[in-house]
Amino acid sequence: GSTSASSNVKQPIKPSQPPPGKLNPKAKHAGVKVDASLLFAAEDVHTLPPVVTSAMPPPIVSTHLAKTTTAVGDHQQHPNATKRRRGKKGQTKASMARLEFLNKKVNADMIRDRGNFGLTMTENEYMVHLASTSGSTGGAISQTQGFYRSKKVTPYTSNTSFNPSTLRYDTQTLNEGAKAPTFLNTVYNTRRADLDREKQQQTVTMVNLDETASLDTPETQSTRISKKIPESNSTTNPLQGEIEQIRGYLDMLDQYSLHNFLIWKGACVTNTPEFSSFKRKYDSYWGSILSVLDSLEKLMKSFEIPLAVIDGAKVADLAACDAPIIEQEDLFECISNLDQVLPIIESKSSSDLIFGKKGSAKYVRSSVIKIQTWIRKELTMRWYIREILRRRAATYIQTEWRRVSSEWRVREMLRVREGTRRIQWDKLCEMFRSYWKTKFDPDIADNPRPKVIVHVPSLSLEEYLRLGLPRFPISQNLQLQRLVDINNEDVEVVYVSPFPLDDEIVDYYKKILQIGGIDSPSSKFTVVVPENKDIFPSHFPLSSILMYSPHAVHRIKQICRGKSAYIVGGVQGWQEKRLGLELNLPVFQPDLQVGNLYSTRGGAKRAFISADVSVPVGAHDIYDEEDFVIALTKLIASNLDVSRWMFRIDADYNNVGCAYFDVEHLKCVADLRKEREQLYLIHKGDVSVWHHPDVQLLARAKILKDLRSMLHLKGVCCGKEMFYSFKQFLAHFMRVGGVIEAEPVGVIGRPSINMMITPLGEVRIESCVDLLVDDESTVIGSSFPVKSVPLKALEGAGLAVSKELVEKGMIGYYSINFVAYRIKGEDGQKGSLRMVGMAIEPQLTTAAITYKFVKYVCGEASLGRGVKLSRSYAVIDAMFNPSLGSVQYGSFFKLCRMQAVSFDLESLSGLMFLLFDTLSAGVLGMIAVGGTVAESLERLSGGFSFVKQNVGTPAAYNEVNLKDLDGYGDDAGEGMVS
Repeated sequence: GSTSASSNVKQPIKPSQPPPGKLNPKAKHAGVKVDASLLFAAEDVHTLPPVVTSAMPPPIVSTHLAKTTTAVGDHQQHPNATKRRRGKKGQTKASMARLEFLNKKVNADMIRDRGNFGLTMTENEYMVHLASTSGSTGGAISQTQGFYRSKKVTPYTSNTSFNPSTLRYDTQTLNEGAKAPTFLNTVYNTRRADLDREKQQQTVTMVNLDETASLDTPETQSTRISKKIPESNSTTNPLQGEIEQIRGYLDMLDQYSLHNFLIWKGACVTNTPEFSSFKRKYDSYWGSILSVLDSLEKLMKSFEIPLAVIDGAKVADLAACDAPIIEQEDLFECISNLDQVLPIIESKSSSDLIFGKKGSAKYVRSSVIKIQTWIRKELTMRWYIREILRRRAATYIQTEWRRVSSEWRVREMLRVREGTRRIQWDKLCEMFRSYWKTKFDPDIADNPRPKVIVHVPSLSLEEYLRLGLPRFPISQNLQLQRLVDINNEDVEVVYVSPFPLDDEIVDYYKKILQIGGIDSPSSKFTVVVPENKDIFPSHFPLSSILMYSPHAVHRIKQICRGKSAYIVGGVQGWQEKRLGLELNLPVFQPDLQVGNLYSTRGGAKRAFISADVSVPVGAHDIYDEEDFVIALTKLIASNLDVSRWMFRIDADYNNVGCAYFDVEHLKCVADLRKEREQLYLIHKGDVSVWHHPDVQLLARAKILKDLRSMLHLKGVCCGKEMFYSFKQFLAHFMRVGGVIEAEPVGVIGRPSINMMITPLGEVRIESCVDLLVDDESTVIGSSFPVKSVPLKALEGAGLAVSKELVEKGMIGYYSINFVAYRIKGEDGQKGSLRMVGMAIEPQLTTAAITYKFVKYVCGEASLGRGVKLSRSYAVIDAMFNPSLGSVQYGSFFKLCRMQAVSFDLESLSGLMFLLFDTLSAGVLGMIAVGGTVAESLERLSGGFSFVKQNVGTPAAYNEVNLKDLDGYGDDAGEGMVS
């Protein structure tokens, strides 16, 4: 059997021994054993130095030739060594290095791992030995010697074993002066699998040396394998038989070889037959084997192992596991000469390898290098930290400078832009004021210049109000009645809608406009819908969406080109001013600061007080809860007869920011009322005694104690859709500010006067109506004419307040709301009528536009502004019924005609519906026109009953009570609306 390749590899050479490249002349044995496979390495692999062994068996064959023999152990060079060292043209450095090595070791002993025997012979004797072990039958030694004298022979060998049974012969003719180095330099490097078959047949010659073989060689694995190869029976073609023997040997090599290969200086020697056979056998999972070989090479390089013999079978077993991480212990098991490798690994891992022994030059040098390295590291780190700090400081300074300069540029740009806009706005206002009489006033009949009124019914409220209002887009479309401004022949209306209107709604209003006497109303009004309405949230005001819709803005500009045009908005905000600048049109509204001031509860109170108009008892400009409680305590103590106190937020819309508290929930109030009566009796009816400071302090102490515990429990919010609890309302009240007002006792109506102030400061009264409110004081409609107060008293109060507003710069449409009530009289008689101012709305309200709409439908719009409407009406601005969504448009009006719910064009009376969106939205308005207010209210109640009976279920409706309808007579102040 064969032995492992590591059997002839001993311990690594100690430092005291000569290096492998030199021979020790004082060696005990005259011969040196050299691994024969190292002489036949490929040209592309560095020549491996021989491994010197201390124990060497005697040579089996020793034949010397006088001319070619070199004394073993001498450092004598070959005669042609110097010449060959220079090399021929085209020779590689690897070839030259191998020639130099072979010149020194040509007669050295050659060791074969598997046969474990050595040879010491000259060139010719070595060739004869190769021929005698080829295994062929026939031939003579003389023929073989002649053959070798004329041909250059290259044996095919491996690094770990010599295989004499298979030889490849190069038939190139040798020069007669060629020596052993030249002969040994002709080793084939080409793998057998890459040789072409036709080339083999030309270059391989069958040699028969059986008859003359006289040299006996020890039996090795190679010779035993060669004996098992069957002899070729082809005498006619001896070359084919040799090829078959080579093939059989390769198959036997793949089957019986141990596949041991070398890793030399961290690189696998891959040009050996053993490695080629190893690759052929395990080609199926060669990728995994390569990963193991890569790990082995890294291991050898890390510990600087010069030579390692690797067991291919163990490598294949380890690769078959396909482990993601290969442990170092598993790699050690694949090393055959581990007993030689392990001491090197242990020595490399010790610290002495790096620093050496103390006191040695290596130790001093290593210490100096270590100190210098540490100093350089510290200096470099300090420099690096200093540079980093400098860079950060520079970056921070530059960043701050860029930020400050950018902010300054932006502020300067905004300042310049704001100044430009202010100048443009002042020019528009001045132009609007200068040309109002000649170009813009629609009521002047002798002004034939075409005018365009752009109606933008936007609710530019605070965001919290817009978010709290239900069906906010429809709420911005409740003033479609603005289309009646086309009554003047030279006026064209552009109506901006928050959503597209169905053709049924447009046709409905066209028919209504035709009733007023306009033959082709479609040519006099245009409905514009912003194209970006779906991009922005639904709670955005209409003016903002229009401003962000360039196509709609461009269309309005085209319509207004060459005409006198101005904008009439809704609830004023900063958006209207920006929209006017974008369209380059004046806005018929006051300045934003003036409008915002008088739209608040506190601002309206100041205007009423300045105009000597009565206001409810209360307190204003409250922003703290403690101040709120103390102020309410003082008001209750001094006004015990007031049963309800109203809390109103400054920035309010349609009384949704209101709450109230009934003093009946305070038990101490009844006791205080009794004490007050006793004081009146004691002081003989002197009412001033109750307002004495000492009496008030005692009363406030009792009220404050009960009020702190009952206020949050019994306080009621009017706008429940916006504020879910009184605590939430009170928190918002403190953040925004508001007023506390006494709800008058015996309220009989809520009159409102609708007015207009022209840019020239002229005050015009548009209409006077009574507002209809629900139980939560929310305005739901109006009625005409005013029956709660005398008309002259209402107009006088309105003109007094308007005078103050003109001085503050108010222009445009606005409404002033009052509350009318009666004081209790003596002996059951009616008391005196009182009226107090409540609020100012600086915009075109729904009540004002409804009056113009009814006047237009009744055919009295052409009579002028000074002529009052001769008919009476009552209107519900909008009601919501989700069941309307299930009713078709045609079916609804057909049902109205069947039940005589309609408007009579001859008598100009009846019930008329207002459409703001499709019926699927569930929103509808009603106008009842009659001879008196009572008749109008009756028809309005009939319209409620019609909708209630024919649309949806009765349980889905809230009851609407119209009290004391008979009280509405011809005399003013004789009725009550609730």
